[in-house]
Amino acid sequence: MWTYSDGARTVRAYRWPAGTAEAGNWTLVDQATGDVQGVVRAGEFSRRFRPVDVFAEVTGFPTYLGTVTAADGTALVDLILDRNPFMLANGPRRAARPHVLTVPRTQRDGWSSATAAELAACRTAMTLVAAWYRGLDDGHVVFCANDSAPNLDYLRDLDYLRDEAAASGTPAGPPVTRNPRQEVQHAHLHAFYAEHGETENHESPALDGHPVVAQGYRAFSETLGSDAVRVEGDGSSLAASIRAAARPWGGSYCSYQLGADGPFWVTPALGPSQDEFNQRLARADGLRAQPDPRLGGAVNLVRPTLADPGRLHAAQQATVEHRASFAAFTAQRGLDARSLPASIQPD
Repeated sequence: MWTYSDGARTVRAYRWPAGTAEAGNWTLVDQATGDVQGVVRAGEFSRRFRPVDVFAEVTGFPTYLGTVTAADGTALVDLILDRNPFMLANGPRRAARPHVLTVPRTQRDGWSSATAAELAACRTAMTLVAAWYRGLDDGHVVFCANDSAPNLDYLRDLDYLRDEAAASGTPAGPPVTRNPRQEVQHAHLHAFYAEHGETENHESPALDGHPVVAQGYRAFSETLGSDAVRVEGDGSSLAASIRAAARPWGGSYCSYQLGADGPFWVTPALGPSQDEFNQRLARADGLRAQPDPRLGGAVNLVRPTLADPGRLHAAQQATVEHRASFAAFTAQRGLDARSLPASIQPD
């Protein structure tokens, strides 16, 4: 689910019909409204549409928090807020938890292709975010990474292109070779905020007349399902360990870590363990998780949209407040958020 453009229009693209390792058509969806704008067959789509780098100008985002830099000032990874924060209350009592993304400044298909310096900077970002969350009502952090190495579905789409070109006797032109299952072109690490205890979620519709209670941190555990692989390794060997763990799945994977020091799990993208993670996240936040036909029936979190003007305003206000909070947090430690050192000791 990337953002694509053919130069005239910018859309989201979804595989249709859902299938595993089969060439198919692509559904074009307006990225703002979600309205379907048409269907394009696999070969035509791969030639016409190119991914849009939504993180190209990350320091200009209204959600930008800061950057971890090398000793020579080279930008390694950026910290930004998710534009659609998780909300726990309606009306004047709205409350949004921070949801931080860590993104390498240099485009990477996945953390398994990151450099040792980028992995160290990511670790620094994780340490900072975990400490910041602890200072916000004793909040906990849960990490999940989405990585975008080419998967089998898309490789089969490329096979379709080659067969079509061979049959027609004409060159097919350079196809898109990136994984269309992902939201963006860069590797990115989600840092979810989880309350220490249960919290009522006023934004979720009441079930059978009873309020929806978000379970918070207790919804998570350190283990995952049978298709998850636990990865060990320091900054110098982690990338290789991730690549080795993800190889049987064709390279496309997600990861899960409870807290900054919990065990690190690598899971197949859209597999049972990823379903399990989304179900845990839904319980933690008092939201719903259900099979998503756009993902071949994989379980996806159902998040409220920003279409409601009141919710949009609350989200924008939360962004302002969280940015100010993070700036104060780093300043209290004598740090410049726009140039955070790549080696920071935890509190």
